Formats: sequence, C-alpha cells, structure tokens
Amino acid sequence: MLGFDGMEPAVTDDMIERGALPNFAALQEQGGGRRLQSTIPPQSPVAWNSFATCQNPGAHNIFDFIRRNPRGSTGPLPLVGTGRLDPPTLAPDGALTKPAEAVSFRKGTTFWSAADAQGIRAKVLNIPFCFPPDPLENGLMMSGLGVPDLRGTTSTYFALSDSFTTAQLNEDIGGGQRIPLSFDGADETVIAIPGPRDARRRFNESGAYTETALRLQINRKDQRGNVMADDHAVTLEKGVWSDWLPLRFVMSDKVEISGITRFFPQEIGEQVRIYMACVQYHPEHPYTPLSAPAEYSAELKGRYGLYKTIGWAYDTHAMRQYDLEEDAFLADVDMTMAWREQLTLDEIKRGDFDLLLSAWTATDRVGHMFWRFRDEKHPVYEPDAPERWRMALENTYKRADVIVGRVREELHDEDTLFVFSDHGFGSWRMGFNLNTWLRDNGYLRVANPEQADRGFLQGIDWRQTRAYTMGLSSLYLNVRGRETAGIVPPGEATALAAEIADKLRTVKDPATGGNVFSNLYLAEVYHGDAAEDAPDISLGYAPNYQNARQASRGGVGGPLIEPVEDKWSGEHAATDYQLSAGILFSNQPIEKDSPCIQDLGVTALKHVQADVPSEYEGEDMLAT
Repeated sequence: MLGFDGMEPAVTDDMIERGALPNFAALQEQGGGRRLQSTIPPQSPVAWNSFATCQNPGAHNIFDFIRRNPRGSTGPLPLVGTGRLDPPTLAPDGALTKPAEAVSFRKGTTFWSAADAQGIRAKVLNIPFCFPPDPLENGLMMSGLGVPDLRGTTSTYFALSDSFTTAQLNEDIGGGQRIPLSFDGADETVIAIPGPRDARRRFNESGAYTETALRLQINRKDQRGNVMADDHAVTLEKGVWSDWLPLRFVMSDKVEISGITRFFPQEIGEQVRIYMACVQYHPEHPYTPLSAPAEYSAELKGRYGLYKTIGWAYDTHAMRQYDLEEDAFLADVDMTMAWREQLTLDEIKRGDFDLLLSAWTATDRVGHMFWRFRDEKHPVYEPDAPERWRMALENTYKRADVIVGRVREELHDEDTLFVFSDHGFGSWRMGFNLNTWLRDNGYLRVANPEQADRGFLQGIDWRQTRAYTMGLSSLYLNVRGRETAGIVPPGEATALAAEIADKLRTVKDPATGGNVFSNLYLAEVYHGDAAEDAPDISLGYAPNYQNARQASRGGVGGPLIEPVEDKWSGEHAATDYQLSAGILFSNQPIEKDSPCIQDLGVTALKHVQADVPSEYEGEDMLAT
C-alpha cells in the first residue's frame, strides 16, 4: 500500500486523461480506480488513524489537529490533537529518573498490529500519525508525520540574520523563532539554540529549554561559511541545503540529549539570512523511540547516513513567514520524496514481509502552499509566477507517479498493490470567523476583547457562553458538568447543537450569495468508546471556505468572512467530507462501488488470510 497524503481526485483524473500519470493510468486499466471516502472531518490525523484502526473517529479518539481540555482551571484549554511529548525527569543530583516519553491519544489496534499478533510480517514506513511506533514482533516500523522536534512541538524552525528589524524580531511568528546575528565587524559569531525542555523548570521560566552553542563563520565575498557545534561542522553555501549537523544538549552533568539540524543560506553577502531547520531527533540516539524495533532507526543511519526525522517534513511555517523561499522548499520536497522512495524500494527488495505500507506527505504540503498559483480567483493569485511554482502540484503528482512505477517494477505476479490518499484537496479563498458568528448570534460572550482577540479561548465569559470553536473543524457546547464553567444543561445539548447547525446551514457569503457551509455533522455521526469526546458539531464547509485562523486558534474577533491572504492557500481540513474524497487505485479489480478508508486495512487482512478484529468497521473491497 502506497499512501500519498491529500492527492486530489479531480487533479489526478485530469492528469491521467492528459497522459501525465502513466503509472496511475496503468493501474486504473489493470484493476480499477475509485474515489475513496474519507472521514468526518477529512483531516490527515483523523483519516490516517481511521486507516490504521479500521474504525471511525468515535472509536480511535482523534477528531481534529487540535483538541480541547474541557476541564481547564477557568474554562476549556487547547491541546495538540494527536498526542504529547513528556520531557525526561531528573533527580536533584541531575541523574535521569525517567526518560522522555511520547504519548498517543489514539485508541484501538492498528491492522498491522493485529496482523503481527497472528505471525504476519509487516513493514510500516512513515505512515502518518502513528507515533510512538507500535511494538511489532514480526515486522518493522518507522514513524513519520507525528514525530515532534526536540522541543515537543510540531516543528519550530530558526531564522538567523544580521538584518532583522525590531518589528521582525518582535513579530509573533507561528512555528518559528528569529535569532539576530551580531558579527561586530568580524565574520564570526556564537549563538545559543534551544533544544529539549528541562522538566525541572516551568514553561515560561528562564532556562526552561536546554541550549547548545553554534559558532558561525561567514565569508561574505565567496558567499560561503561554516557552522560548528562541538567537534562537528558543516559547510554553508548560498542557495544550497547543507549537510546534517549533529547537536549535543547537556541537561545535567549526567544527562545529554542528541539532535540534528541543517541549514539553507538564503543570503551571504552584505546581509546574512540563514534558515535553520528545527532540532530533530538523532536517529542513532533518538529522544524517544522512532522505530520498531528501536534499533531500526539507527540501522537506517548506518545505511544512509543522517536523515530527516521530523514528522512535519516540510517547513510550511517558515515559508509562510517568508523565512524560507519557495525554491528551497521545493528542493527539500525532491530530496525527501527521493529518500522515502529509496527506503521503500530497498525494503521491498530486502523482502521478508507479507504487508508493506509506505506514505509520502509532499503531495499534501505542496497543495497547501502552492494552490494560490493555480486558482485564478484566489486572493493572492500571481499570474506572473514562475512556471515551476505554477506547476509545483502537478510536478509533485508526477513524482508520485514515478514512485508508483518503480514499485510496480518490483511486484511479483501474486502481489496486490493499492495506491490511495486519505482525503482530497481544494482552494481556500475565504476564512469564516466562527467564534465571531457565535458572539454575534448570542451563543458566546466576550469578557475581555483584547484577550479574546489573541485566541486560545482566553477572554471569554464562560458563565454566559453556550458554544465555542477551537480547532480546524470542531464546535463545542459549554455543557454543565463537562466543561469547567459549563452552563448548558446536558438534557438540552442535543437540541442546542441542532439549532446552531440549522442556523449555520443558512449562512451565506454576501459577496457571492452562496452557502458558506455544505453540511454540519452532529456528534451522533460518531460511535465508539471515545465518542463522548467528539465535537458537538463537526463543520462541513462548502468549497473555498474554512475556519479562519482566528477561529482555529480559539480567538474571537475580526470580520465574519475574510479573504485568505496567506501562502497557505489550499485546504481540506473542514471541508464537507462528501466533497473531499481521496484517490484509490489497485492492480486488482475493486468490487466495492463506494469504498471508504476503513476498508483498506480489512482488505489487507483478508488478503493475507488473517482474522479481522470484530470491532473493525471496514469491508473487503476486492470481494465479489
């Protein structure tokens, strides 16, 4: 099974028709092609966990990129939706008492674990949101999307420059940190880079993050330089990705933590501007296990050298903040797709497996960042953009087609191949400030407008608030006994959710007269042991609309509908799932007319003659 995150069927179909995806076309002719029904909502963490567990979100407990803790001290609080990273704990003398631990919020059993328990050998490579890795007795696993950086964030990059303005340094940038360089007339400087959190200190306390020193040497005339850390060094060259630089963080005289990073110098001359990747796990000495067995990540380092371990593999944060250029981003896409292709082909050739699963996320990230170049109606469309940017999405799909072709060359006659995506894609032209709508319609009350504008569910008068939104696609009621300061009687919650959903279905964009929402889904669409944690309403936006960023981060304020003036210009996260199906191709006839993502694992288990757990919801797509 080859998964390509976010591949859009309409684009794929058009490219097949034009002869641009010959290997997808060959699969379609050989076995068949279908739309693959995604999840409610069609978000990557939700859909990939439904793929893994063959169950709906109400069973596996992942509903959004962002979840909320309803029992905060004063009201609900935002959390990462998929899991957390607990830092190590140290004794007063600095000795390690407990190592760092990755915790997943996912419930349920993955189908490869169910297969493994029956003696079936699986190789699971970079499947998104399967971190920490599942223990496998008969196979191997390498985690992908979901692996945090050493700070425990999705990915926090660093921008280094000697020309930052005060405004740039004071700007609150998402997913990054700007560090000024001061050469003081010389072409050498030393800076401190934060790494893993020290659990002995509070988040906002000085020294909360263990640091390491980097020494930069710059030759402005040659537009080159060096970066050194301890006894390691890498060369810098303008416009070229550097090699990986190992880093060492001393948390105490008894605890050291290893990491890696690399650099992309955007300018070395009168000004110096250098992008530095987030500090990632060292595959030979990972902060927490990256793989199963644990030594597999080190084995790969022995095969290939140091390699990217961060789950959020492409730095969309830095590109959005103009701290990483488009061409550097696309060069990284090429390198990362190639590395995962090599790993996949090598593991196929090494054999010793019954199931092999591998995934790529570039198809999704390029869609997010480059859709603005292919939608003439997008607010930041650039008609004169270079062709390599306008065709970036199609070129990434072509790269996926090459991967499919090379895998097909390795197949034996009895092998079954599936190629799929977890959801589709589309343009994101307009953001809808849902908390603003809730406020204006009497469902939410603001106590402190300045705090509420900053987001994170602050500044809200919970004693007079009945509903709120936090996350990309989730609306919650402030239910008595569930939320800390809840006021909605539990017996009235269902009727209130239906009332709000009915009103939202009638909301129209005054500029077009079209509906903002295609559908709204009440919590009853979910079932399972985790259903009580589901959003009271899951949003289903019409094409071109999504939650505005203000609403996604739990903020209140701004216009009701606003244009998306952001490089992040393509979306799917809160689109009506009926409008955001993924792709599905196979070299075997697909008998099921309307397959869904939960079917893939069940089909795989049936195909290798394994027992299917009774709680699984999918069907065998190949059965007549």
